[in-house]
Amino acid sequence: MKLHLTSAYQTHTALDSLLKQVPLDKIGQHEPCRNAHDSDAILFVENTQFDDLLFKALSRHPLVRQYPQKVFMYNEMDRPWDVMPGLYCCLPRRHSDSRRHCASSYLYSPNPYVNIDNKPSADPRWLYSFMGSMSHACRHRIMRLKHPDSLLKDTSDFNVWNSGDAELKARGEVYARTIEDSQFVLCPRGIGTSSIRLYETLEAGRVPVIISDHWVPPTQTNWDFAIQIEERRISSIPGLLNSLAGEAQERGSAARNAWLASYAPDTVFNTVANSVHDLLSQQQGARSTSVSLHKWLSSGELLTRTAAHKLRGR
Repeated sequence: MKLHLTSAYQTHTALDSLLKQVPLDKIGQHEPCRNAHDSDAILFVENTQFDDLLFKALSRHPLVRQYPQKVFMYNEMDRPWDVMPGLYCCLPRRHSDSRRHCASSYLYSPNPYVNIDNKPSADPRWLYSFMGSMSHACRHRIMRLKHPDSLLKDTSDFNVWNSGDAELKARGEVYARTIEDSQFVLCPRGIGTSSIRLYETLEAGRVPVIISDHWVPPTQTNWDFAIQIEERRISSIPGLLNSLAGEAQERGSAARNAWLASYAPDTVFNTVANSVHDLLSQQQGARSTSVSLHKWLSSGELLTRTAAHKLRGR
């Protein structure tokens, strides 16, 4: 499949990241296409647009109007709505439609210290760890967990999106070392149903403990290596992970292999293109790409959440 990658906006971190990874693709099943007309599909790779939360610029883009049958988007909003068919990181299960949406990983991490060159400790110090802001009620319950071999740290005073280089480096290194020194990494939902930390945990070869009742898993990965806990059963985590400690190394290796297979720099373009191809094959007849908010989130409510998005925690 020939895939044209673009954005409707002047700032596009996710698109920049994906374009850097395209030449690294080792699978070769799909190819990038510079000309939208010659492409099989067009993917708008968008970040959250705080100055255009309704994606009006996207919906009015000439390519969207000219090629409505082959236009898709990558959407990483914490509280997304169905702008158009595409790849969604945090679309809740109850609003996800496999004919229009593919669950997606994030295309970049703000922390360069969790990377493919890390050598995780062979004898992790912590049974489990969590470092993050209190952006959801389930995280408050996590902070009340007790285990002598755990590390829990509230980082609500830190905004990864608005910090100086020195603080980013210091905090990023501590965060990366904590993941590497843990057998299990708690990956609770935040404002959105997913989190970047989930994919950082896979990259580090550690076992993610997914705590998000409405999370939709990307289908290209077999998530059997992960531990999934209902939000109401958070108190069971210390005992459960104690009982699974003997499996941590094997599960962590499987997590790392899953990252290498689908989310690493030399495979992620193929994963993205496969998702678009799957959606393209399901599209029949004319599609509407007009802005139409879900009933569960009115435009007024969406706009009032701008500040929350800007201050979202990891």
